[in-house]
Amino acid sequence: MYRMLKALIVAVVITTFLGIAPATVAAIKCWTNKDGVRECGNVVPPEYSQQEQTEMSKTGVTTGKTDRAKTPEELEQERQAAAAKGEEERKAKERAEADRQLMDTYASENDIVLARDGRMAEIESRIKLARSHIDKLNKNLNDIIEHAAAMERRGEQPGEKVEKDIESVRQQIRDQEKFIATKRTEQEAIQKQYDADLVRYREMKTRLNAAATETTSADAKAP
Repeated sequence: MYRMLKALIVAVVITTFLGIAPATVAAIKCWTNKDGVRECGNVVPPEYSQQEQTEMSKTGVTTGKTDRAKTPEELEQERQAAAAKGEEERKAKERAEADRQLMDTYASENDIVLARDGRMAEIESRIKLARSHIDKLNKNLNDIIEHAAAMERRGEQPGEKVEKDIESVRQQIRDQEKFIATKRTEQEAIQKQYDADLVRYREMKTRLNAAATETTSADAKAP
């Protein structure tokens, strides 16, 4: 405090000596030096320009304050916090839209169950067709192998075409088995999605019913 008052007095004396009105004296700025001592003056030394600064009038009244510059770490933390907040808001908006669509799409829990069962049955039908196709491919493969074996028993070589036919049929079988595995995974995902929809639908219905009951109760109490 003594340093600040001394600086103010010196500023007033100098401006008086130079014939400058005190009202035109530049504001005094105060900062803390590297030794932790508070200093004041008309100009903040460059090495302290990023520190917190206090601006004083010629009468010693605080007229303003400049916060210290933020460190790169603090700026990064703020950026991450802002990004996290934005992500939360985005997810909340998506959740609200999903809830709206859920309530608009289904009139009851039974509608959700029927929709789920319909999709599961459609996929199951495609799996059944794939299995039927595999059975036919296996029969075809056995016929080709048996034909090749018969040729060998006659002392004939089956030839490259027979080998290619066998590999082609085997590849088709693998493709169909892969298709079935993909559809089973799809069924699992559908089951999980509709289970989640059912839980959310019940939650939303409970909230809506509670709100309706509260409104009805308030209307009944109204004069």
